[in-house]
Amino acid sequence: MRRDRATIFLDLDGPVLECRDRHYACYVELCSRYGRKPRAPEGYWRLRRRRVSAVDLLMAGGVREDEAELRRSWIDLIEQPRYLSLDVPQPGAAEAVAAWKAAGHRLIVATLRRDARAARAQLERLRLTVLLERFVVCDPELGSIGKAAAARHEARGADPQDCTWIGDTEVDAEAAVVLGCSNLYLVSCGIRNARYLRSLGAGEVVRDLAALGALQTFRTIERSATRQP
Repeated sequence: MRRDRATIFLDLDGPVLECRDRHYACYVELCSRYGRKPRAPEGYWRLRRRRVSAVDLLMAGGVREDEAELRRSWIDLIEQPRYLSLDVPQPGAAEAVAAWKAAGHRLIVATLRRDARAARAQLERLRLTVLLERFVVCDPELGSIGKAAAARHEARGADPQDCTWIGDTEVDAEAAVVLGCSNLYLVSCGIRNARYLRSLGAGEVVRDLAALGALQTFRTIERSATRQP
């Protein structure tokens, strides 16, 4: 790999895609299925961004189904095409990714999903595929260790000191540490709020990918990529 070319691992849901409508629609669907009244969107997201799971919210709302069954129902819904169609690119995300690509950096999306085909179809529909070099899907059950392993496999030959990880959850923070990435950025526009992300004590918390450009992060990435061995 060229020494002036960084590898950027980029989480999909949150940093690149705004997924709130999809998540909330799945929550409402399950509330309806079990005859419960859903929380208003504001209350739902206030708790989700504090790391309260959708399953916990359903049970707190009076759903008496087995927790494992609820989790399976959520997993079955969340990647269905009719719900994936609700996602839209985050404001400024496509432009930020395009700028990284134009600068010659290597872009690898690493996402916790089960249906790789549906994920790729979604990116094609949103015209984002052309901006990305590689795309790796990892089963959510494997967590940060699995996500890091999948990312490492896709970035064979990359020096961790030339790598930047951009995500929006504790899983991303842990995966970046496992890989030994020199730079970590956590965006607060995703599923976790800024206060929670700062409590992790890892990397730098920014609003979104557009804000990374405003902070001239490209220079940071370039410095890490040109560091001499």
